[in-house]
Amino acid sequence: MWDYTPAPSGDLTLDTSGLTGGPYTAYLLAKDGYGILARTAPFTFTARPVVPRPHAVVDALTTAAQPAGAAFSVALGGLWIRPEGNAAGTAAFTRVSGDPWLSVAADGTVSGRAPVLAPRAPGRVVVAVTDSAVGRDTVTVQVPVLAGRDRPQLKVATLNLWDAGAHIDGFLEKQLRLVLTQGLDVVALQESGATGAQDLAGALGWHAYQAAGGLGIVSRYPLTDPVGPTAALPAAAATVRLAGDRTLRLWTAQLDEAGYGPYALLAGSTAAQVEAAEKLTLRYRQAGTLVAAMRRDLASRTPVVLAAGLASPSHLDWTSRTASAHGGVGRVRWPVTLTLEQAGLTDAYREANANPAKAPGITWSPVRPVHDGGGAEPQDRIDQVQYAGALKVVEAHSLFTGWPQAVPGTAANGWPSDHAAAVVTFSLSARG
Repeated sequence: MWDYTPAPSGDLTLDTSGLTGGPYTAYLLAKDGYGILARTAPFTFTARPVVPRPHAVVDALTTAAQPAGAAFSVALGGLWIRPEGNAAGTAAFTRVSGDPWLSVAADGTVSGRAPVLAPRAPGRVVVAVTDSAVGRDTVTVQVPVLAGRDRPQLKVATLNLWDAGAHIDGFLEKQLRLVLTQGLDVVALQESGATGAQDLAGALGWHAYQAAGGLGIVSRYPLTDPVGPTAALPAAAATVRLAGDRTLRLWTAQLDEAGYGPYALLAGSTAAQVEAAEKLTLRYRQAGTLVAAMRRDLASRTPVVLAAGLASPSHLDWTSRTASAHGGVGRVRWPVTLTLEQAGLTDAYREANANPAKAPGITWSPVRPVHDGGGAEPQDRIDQVQYAGALKVVEAHSLFTGWPQAVPGTAANGWPSDHAAAVVTFSLSARG
């Protein structure tokens, strides 16, 4: 870069925003040529961090499917992000274009009444956001409409927020982007701290149940009849009130992590020894307490979903066909998942992906390839969505996005956890 000096002496300021730290040398040249009048010693400088402008979390989102003829509203106001370092300001939302039955309020509320005759394509409205300080963006909102004969779908995930986001810069924005880009409807949370579920739901304009012990549920749909954890059971539940008077009972849990079985197998224990040791763990006792707490729900006609961190592999994954992935160990009858199966729950991922050798569904861990004690960290499917009742599994997968860096260099990761999420799309019956 270069510039003319304004006078034989004085100061000259150069725009260094495109430079890294150096080293550099500055030259004073004569008469538009390369004759050097003076030069500096090599120097470096600390580049001033570029502060991102205020912006929308996503450029497009899809709302929950709306019943034909039903009124609805969706809040966008919490999706306007003002990174630290920006001047104070407020965002104003305006309608740019879209279907006539969709309107936009200045606070970012998109509302309308779905057509009585459901259109084939989702409703669509483009929303402009203008910040009073600096920044402008647009968000395209799509609104699917359900005809009376359609079977609604529900996309459920379990997600560990890893010490309430403490290890990830800008964790709330990344959590929001995850929920919206993946089209999640209900998210069961672990390690959400004291307010993580409330904070996430508040920004989304959704509903939340923030339980003790870092457990939480975030939902597009209202939540009622909550049940919190106890000293004996780190689990919570709420009823999800879906459109059309349908309901679903959702449980979340985070079972105790001590005495993690795969570590013992790596250390040389046999499958029989590990199975016996597992039955002595707090985790196994909690699994028994969990199914006892769920018994009334499981006996009802309301569909039940358990979306949880089990801290245990699955007996459906450890077979003779997967021994090569588990250090040569074949069949292991993991007691925690057997307890859930015997209570009448079905592992949604393994129902949709029957071959564990081809579809391992790993959730632990995308950022921990090495065990704290050295050696490779066992990779396993310890976060699961299980269900009972009148639900059909449409699709199930484990999820992490991007290329997250391993610990300890996780601060800049786009993925906001040290677990992958377990995600399942369910189809509901016509009435529930």
